[in-house]
Amino acid sequence: MTRRAYIIALACATILVAAPAKAQKYQIAIPDASSLVRVGMNPHPTEPQDTALAYTLLSAIDRQMPDSIAYVRDQYRKRAQDDLLKEKSWGALTYILDRLLQQGQGSTSAAPQSAEAVDPLTEDLYAYFTDNACERLKHYLVLKYNLNNYRPRSVKEFINQRTYYDDLLMFNDPTRATWDHTADIMAAMPVGAGAKVLDMGCGFGYNTLRLRHLVGEKGTVYATDTEEPYAQYVAGIMAKVGYTNVHALPTSSNSIGITDTVDCILMSSLYHIIYTWSREDERKALLTSIKEHLAPNGYIVIVDNFNRHGEELNNCHVDPRLVQAQLSYWGFKPVQLKTLSPQRYMLVMQRDDAYVPNVTVTAAAGQRVLDVMGQKSVVHIGSLDSYDITDRGIDAASHVYDFISGGASSLAEVAIRKYDDIIPAENFGGEYTAMQWLCEALLATPEKRESMLEDPLTRSFYNYLTADSCSTLRYYLLHKYKLGNDSIRMMSDSLLEMSGEVGRTHRSYLEDYILALNPRRPTWEKTPVILESLNLQPGQVVADIGSGSGFFTHKFSKAVGDAGRVYAVEMKDEHIQRLHAFIDENKINNIEVIQGEENRLVLPQQVDKMFMCSLYHIFYGVIDDATRDAYLSSLTQWLRPDGELIIVDNGPVDDDTLPYHGPYIDRRLIEDQLSFYGFRLTDYVQVIPQRYLLKFKRAQ
Repeated sequence: MTRRAYIIALACATILVAAPAKAQKYQIAIPDASSLVRVGMNPHPTEPQDTALAYTLLSAIDRQMPDSIAYVRDQYRKRAQDDLLKEKSWGALTYILDRLLQQGQGSTSAAPQSAEAVDPLTEDLYAYFTDNACERLKHYLVLKYNLNNYRPRSVKEFINQRTYYDDLLMFNDPTRATWDHTADIMAAMPVGAGAKVLDMGCGFGYNTLRLRHLVGEKGTVYATDTEEPYAQYVAGIMAKVGYTNVHALPTSSNSIGITDTVDCILMSSLYHIIYTWSREDERKALLTSIKEHLAPNGYIVIVDNFNRHGEELNNCHVDPRLVQAQLSYWGFKPVQLKTLSPQRYMLVMQRDDAYVPNVTVTAAAGQRVLDVMGQKSVVHIGSLDSYDITDRGIDAASHVYDFISGGASSLAEVAIRKYDDIIPAENFGGEYTAMQWLCEALLATPEKRESMLEDPLTRSFYNYLTADSCSTLRYYLLHKYKLGNDSIRMMSDSLLEMSGEVGRTHRSYLEDYILALNPRRPTWEKTPVILESLNLQPGQVVADIGSGSGFFTHKFSKAVGDAGRVYAVEMKDEHIQRLHAFIDENKINNIEVIQGEENRLVLPQQVDKMFMCSLYHIFYGVIDDATRDAYLSSLTQWLRPDGELIIVDNGPVDDDTLPYHGPYIDRRLIEDQLSFYGFRLTDYVQVIPQRYLLKFKRAQ
């Protein structure tokens, strides 16, 4: 199952099922600054040389030039062998091109050239991409690399077809056994002939087929995936080869999708998604479903990635100790942790409802230890849409959109009431209160509106979103909530969003802007408490790292006065442009905007305070080790000996408290990690249940 598939499935309705209460003690030693989990974005960005090779191959296929095809094949083979990050389509493409050259271009009648090729999945893969003069292979190249200025007919075509191509090449790569160590996995599976097993997140059936070989004709294999076309593909292949005891089914993110009881569940390259992307309620529902359909002494087998400091597969990893801790809470005892390769591991856990873990570690002198207190994940990254895109959210947004597009004022009044209903249930700290405020401001009398716009940053926020008949706000609602038809969205950046480029789109910038500058933010965040905790003094110098469009920058500017200085450090160009516009509009002289760098902090001078709000979870769970290490190592250079580093971020909450709408990180992970970069914790403030503030000073 793909990360994209799992994110889309997060929008499904869920049943909140409480985890069983258990006394638990589970400790994890923290020997270095490495993060325990990471879900890197855009793991395989397209490079210019990739596009050049695609052009060469496309032309070579059309013009039947075997020498050029062989050249591209050799380049793909070299990349597949050399690149530890594994753009896994290269292995499959190497196989396809090699066989194409041997059999004659466009011909699929010759006998397979290797033992692996008799695999029905391999045979179908080859035929799929080479039938009809390689029609689908050429279409894949055009879609993947945007050749010849290709413009798909619809967003759906681009999203579904390109992802389908990519995943088919990756999941059913004929060379997969070399990097996934499939034989070792199957040899270590804790079941054999006659067993019932589930391949959860089956993709295109690579492990499903091998599980069928493992359990034989008397066993049963279920294969589920949140992408219905993938499950249908597996069903078709199994029917073609006559395996009537393999059942492929679509499912959702909160259920394993079967009614039978199985002896073993295999999750390959899936648990890092469950751990870091799933909402708490969905993960609980999913694990409850697992317990309901797993035999009393049945097994869960997790295949996932180690942290290889930038060399992990697909830029993703989850420490097996985190997985073991979480599943231990649910009544699974560890059986085996097998290292498959430097990149991959296999964790076998057995259901034992009476199991109460008592995992303690003896820490070396000065070594830090993390106590995992329960089943909640210690890091949640999620996506921009994890909590915002719901049916009720779409309904309210559509009323706002219709109102600002010239509709009656009653539409805004209805939207305000709808937001009243859904905010307490699903969107703490999100944009719903901003939409409410905008409706109220647009409905207000001129006198009332002026009082609402008394703060200059709030006035700037209002003017920016409502200028030109609310064109910017209309654009945002249209593209975030998919309110327009497909042809309208084709003119937007929807293609970038759904191809792993969310952070680079205009819609993403607007989401950041609305979240950060929400005029009602101080109400839910208790911003005055944060400012009071900072104890800013006139004349001080402050660095607002990740300033966005200046919510805290402006407040810091007022606090330090004309004798002080605020450096707003930001990487996104649109935020920088907005902040410059605000500074110029209000003739502010003590703010300097600095274009941030990815791997280091550079300031004009040392500062009294460094401030990061809702940023550190990105350092911990998204940025690669090398970049994070370089950036955090540079902080002490710019902090005065008695200065403070202040971190504000979101944390996990109790089950009866609505969580922050987006990412969170357990504060102890920040404390542990920063200790390796020369910082010691001096103060901690729980601002609200969902938000905390940490103060650090340079270690002496």
